[in-house]
Amino acid sequence: MDDVYFKLNLYALPIIIILGTFGAIANQALFYYRKVLRGTSCAVYFRALSLNDLIVLWYILLLQWLNEQYHIRPEVNSVVYCKLSLYVLNIFYNLSPNFLVLACFDRLCTSSNSARIRKIATPRVAYCLLGSTILFTMSIYIYVLIWSEIVSTPEITVCTIIHPIYSKLLALTLMIFYCFLPPVLMMIFCALTLFFLRQQRRRIMPLNQVRIRQRDNQLIKMLVIYVTTNILCILPFTINYFLQVYIYFNPSPFSSSLVQYSIILLSVTYATSFYVYTLGTPFYRDEFRNLLKDIWRKI
Repeated sequence: MDDVYFKLNLYALPIIIILGTFGAIANQALFYYRKVLRGTSCAVYFRALSLNDLIVLWYILLLQWLNEQYHIRPEVNSVVYCKLSLYVLNIFYNLSPNFLVLACFDRLCTSSNSARIRKIATPRVAYCLLGSTILFTMSIYIYVLIWSEIVSTPEITVCTIIHPIYSKLLALTLMIFYCFLPPVLMMIFCALTLFFLRQQRRRIMPLNQVRIRQRDNQLIKMLVIYVTTNILCILPFTINYFLQVYIYFNPSPFSSSLVQYSIILLSVTYATSFYVYTLGTPFYRDEFRNLLKDIWRKI
């Protein structure tokens, strides 16, 4: 089973990194250069999401691949780097679903009948919420910076949390703030947004308002698809990790292999955002096509 995982990891992670990098760069270009998208607050969240995905792909996943294929492991050579790398890893993994929660909340605000709530969906507020979310995510993992250490055994040297209480706390934090809370908030915000949009469909709107609502409806569709993908990719890893820490005090090779496979599945989450945007909704496919035409004309 380890040999199967080794070969799967050898080919799967580079493909994920390459496709994810192209998608993240395309998202940055799409939400920056297209005027119809650039001025929206939701574009701020999607650009932040794509930037965080790039960091995960090239800092976390690439180092993971180099470690497992070529045993390049800088985190076991320095205690300071070990602490920082494990702390940063958990932060960046957690930021993408949190940014997606903000995007769902932004769509909820724009679909509200209250003018006061709609004012929340502005780029200025978006930057404030992004900053607050980053600070909150950094704070809930601060103990990782303190309790992570380099542990050496005759078989392997790893950077991990050695204190059993804080190891269990990390598993619980991942379960709540990474696996459970973001998907639940996404589903609640998307459900409320769909409810508000259905109410507004019953009203007679000017033509330009109809077009805006059509764009918002497609954005909601995109978010629902992305939320579903997120849950399917994140849930197996979190459940396996939680079981290893709380149930399997001496994990078997089979359960350890399940965690490894679930990490590959987890990695897919950080490479799919662009493909959800372009393949999930006609509006974003058209905008990306127009972006390519603009680039071709300039060339």
